[in-house]
Amino acid sequence: MTRDEVLIAAFADELRSRRAALRLSQEELAHRAGINRTYIAKLELARNQPTLTVLLRVAEALEVPLPELIAGALVRR
Repeated sequence: MTRDEVLIAAFADELRSRRAALRLSQEELAHRAGINRTYIAKLELARNQPTLTVLLRVAEALEVPLPELIAGALVRR
């Protein structure tokens, strides 16, 4: 796995973990973030790499500061 792939996988794990901790479905998280549910699924499967705008929307939907969400992913890698 490349360094980029490791980071994307770590973000996927962090996203899935935080969503589950809030007991949100992918559908609910997508609704809160204004993003398509299939895109959330692809993020959680590390198939897509989010833009900065998407990262911010997801962080807000998870009610977590963006730096904290990113830091969580960095710790996991």
